[in-house]
Amino acid sequence: MGMAERIKELRLAAGMSQEELGFKLGLGKSAIAKYENGRVKNIKQSTIKKMAEIFNCQPSYLMGFDDEPQSDSHLPANAILPSARSLPIIGTICAGDGIVCEDDFQGHFIIDLEVSADYCLRVHGDSMIGADIFDGDIVFIKRATEFVSGKIYAVEFNMTNEASLKRVNRDGDSIVLTPCNPDYNIMVTDLSEVRIVGRLVGVYHSYV
Repeated sequence: MGMAERIKELRLAAGMSQEELGFKLGLGKSAIAKYENGRVKNIKQSTIKKMAEIFNCQPSYLMGFDDEPQSDSHLPANAILPSARSLPIIGTICAGDGIVCEDDFQGHFIIDLEVSADYCLRVHGDSMIGADIFDGDIVFIKRATEFVSGKIYAVEFNMTNEASLKRVNRDGDSIVLTPCNPDYNIMVTDLSEVRIVGRLVGVYHSYV
C-alpha cells in the first residue's frame, strides 16, 4: 500500500473529513484530495511528520515503508524524508564461479530517490572486486530495457538458473561475461543461453 492509500485509510479510520485533516495541517481540502489520489508525489517532510503525529503513527508507515504503524525499523536514523524510498532485496547474486544463488525476499533497503533502481541483490563472491564490488555488498539493479555494451549486468543462465554479476559485452551471437578480478576467467557463451536480468546502477558497501 502506497502513501496515497495510507493517508486515506488513516483519515477514514480517524473519522476525519478531508476538510478537517486539511485544517489540522494548515492546508485546504483540495490539497488532501490530491494527496489521496496520488497527484502529489513529493509531500514536504514537515507535512509528513505532522500528519504522522495526527494519526499517531510513524512517518515510515505513512509512506508505505512499514507494515506496522508504530514500527520505524526500515528507516535508518540518517534518512531524510521524503528523499528516501524502500527497495526490496530479492535475493543473492553470484560474484564468483559455480555458485547457484538464492532467489528469495530478504527484506527492504532504503535508498535515495535519485537512485534509479528497481530492486536490490546481495553479492556473494569476489569476482567483481576490481569494480569495487565486494562479498556481502548490496547492489542496486535497474531492469534492463536496452543493452549497453561494457556495463555491469546481472545475468541469469537459462539452463541452471544461476545468476551472476559481470561486465557484459556482445560479440555477434555470443555474449562475453568479464569478471573484474584476474583470478577469474572470462566466459563466452551463446546469447540464447543467458538472460540479462538488469543493469547495475549502484552499490552499498557492507563493512560488517
